[in-house]
Formats: sequence, C-alpha cells, structure tokens
Amino acid sequence: MELSKDYEKLMEEAEEAVSEGRVKLYIFKPSGRRRWIVVGRHQDYLILPEAGYCSCSDFFFRVMSGEKPTCYHLIAVRLARERGRYEVIEESDEWHDTLMNEWLRRGRRVEKGSEALGEGSKPPSTSSKG
Repeated sequence: MELSKDYEKLMEEAEEAVSEGRVKLYIFKPSGRRRWIVVGRHQDYLILPEAGYCSCSDFFFRVMSGEKPTCYHLIAVRLARERGRYEVIEESDEWHDTLMNEWLRRGRRVEKGSEALGEGSKPPSTSSKG
C-alpha cells in the first residue's frame, strides 16, 4: 500500500474514533497525572502523544518496523486535542496502577461500568500492598 493511501485510511479511522467519542483523557486526583486512551476495536489503548507511543499491536509490529507511518490511535488523540473533542474522566490516584495494568495488557478491555470497576468498589488487587 502506498504512503498516501496509508495516511488516508489512518485519517478515516482517526476521524471515526473522534466523532464516535472514543478518545478519553483520564486525570488522576490528586496527583494530576494524565493518560490518553483510545477505545479501539479490541481493547482500550494507552497513548503517550508527546512520546509518539501507542500500546496497540499495530504500533508495535508495523509502526516500529517502519511498515506504517503511525497508527490511527495517535492521530485520533492529536485531532481530539486540537478540536477539544474528548471525554475527560477523573479518577482517584488509587486507580492509576490498576488501570495502567489493564491498558497495557493485551486482549482485555477496561469498561468503567464493568463489575471490576463498579462505582464504590475497591480496585482489584493481585498483590498485597501491606
């Protein structure tokens, strides 16, 4: 696939993500840590726009190898920021590590309304933090 067609397809997918409201900015309180997320086809992906990084497998296998110029998730965050079209989600700092682990785990989706992240519930723990 030629480069201009690659960009065209990436832009279409990015525009779709923005228009469907799939770009999220998590702000953790009280630390103020910010994490960009794009809800993708298979899971939620962590985006580090300043580093040009995305946690999707397309980024890892195709962007890193030079096969593709970028992934649509990175473009979607850029477009959403420019247009102010993203959802801001505020979470307690106690959720940061749990959510980061989910976002970086392949093949699983974090959903705010899921039992694991239900309102008033405690973050699931896999180890004791005594």
